[in-house]
Amino acid sequence: MNSRQLAYDILKNVIIYGQYANLALKQNLQLGKERDQPLITNIVYGTLQNQIYCRNQWLKHVNRQIDESVAVLLDMSTYQVLFLDKVPGYAIVSEAVDICRHIDSGRASGLVNAVLRKVNIEGRTELIGKDELAGFALNTSMPEWILRLWSKQYTEVLAKEAVSSMLVESKTAGRINTLKTSMDEVLQDPAMRPSQLSSYGVIYEGNLVATPWFSEGKIVLQDEASQLVSELLDAQSGEDILDICAAPGTKTASLAEAMKNSGTILACELHPQRTELINRLMDKLGVSIVESVTVDSRNLSEVLHPERRFDRILADVPCSGLGVLRRKPDIKIRIKPANLDELICLQKDLLSEAAKWLKVGGILVYSTCTINKKENERQIEVFLQEHDAFTLLSERLIWPQEFGTDGFYMAKLQRIN
Repeated sequence: MNSRQLAYDILKNVIIYGQYANLALKQNLQLGKERDQPLITNIVYGTLQNQIYCRNQWLKHVNRQIDESVAVLLDMSTYQVLFLDKVPGYAIVSEAVDICRHIDSGRASGLVNAVLRKVNIEGRTELIGKDELAGFALNTSMPEWILRLWSKQYTEVLAKEAVSSMLVESKTAGRINTLKTSMDEVLQDPAMRPSQLSSYGVIYEGNLVATPWFSEGKIVLQDEASQLVSELLDAQSGEDILDICAAPGTKTASLAEAMKNSGTILACELHPQRTELINRLMDKLGVSIVESVTVDSRNLSEVLHPERRFDRILADVPCSGLGVLRRKPDIKIRIKPANLDELICLQKDLLSEAAKWLKVGGILVYSTCTINKKENERQIEVFLQEHDAFTLLSERLIWPQEFGTDGFYMAKLQRIN
């Protein structure tokens, strides 16, 4: 299939029908030629990352309502015209017109041709918003409400730095599997360099998934900031650990590795297919101490003996994902302010349930991959107000601009009585 036609089909599924970008690419990328797959991936993620800016650039040249499918084509083509330089603008316009003929029998071909020609001539220009913050949001393709949320909760300076950093391409980060290799062995590869943030993290220059390091289970893909969550829990050999939201199992595996594959880990997941992801990853990595169960972790009594208590518990809970917009730009399309309130209730229930199963003296780590005080700092404040048997040992919010990583929050709690 033509590479741009395939990219358009994937984008339409993501933008209009709400499919996750990574899944849409995984399911459809092989339909394109192997040599074209990097370009298809670039177009998909680049368009999603810059969609707000691109859409507002071409909207200036449209004075009527147009079909959603045509709008996605204009988004994609505007991204290519303004951000890619290997293909001439006129060729991108021509190919967009060809694709349009398959959308609505070509009825919008004239409009697509005219609008994209104007975009090509005009080039990248600064967009003007109703105020300075709105203009910044437009030009960095960030939903305005997210920028205002961060500015209000933290500071405008931090918010703007975070938004700008999320337009910078992600590093390829991995965590070494100490059950199968060592940092000394991995760093013999000239494409590897050690993480400056995580003890067992590495940065790879290239496609890590295509290497024996990955296929043999010696390294797993994991953001550097994400790796710190397991390090904070500090699991020890022989302990009994509970991971309440475990899939796909990356953090679960890192706990097992820290324990030298000695002890027990109960990995809980809501959906059976995601529980299977955990099992497959443990097999690949050589982890044998993990028992996975499918359960709603708000009701752990369904699978736990009433007297069982754990040495340590990891609660890496579902969240709004505002810290991973660099890596998952399709979140910007799906997430709405109302979603945050729904998640806050879920997080509170999960944290409260997990707390019931911790030993006196035990450690509980709560973490999210978001930047939102209501899901993070405030969530912990409320928990401590309602659970006087717990104390906060430490908490940390990692901003994406600090180390070029995902944004992550983590809090370390201890049960004191």
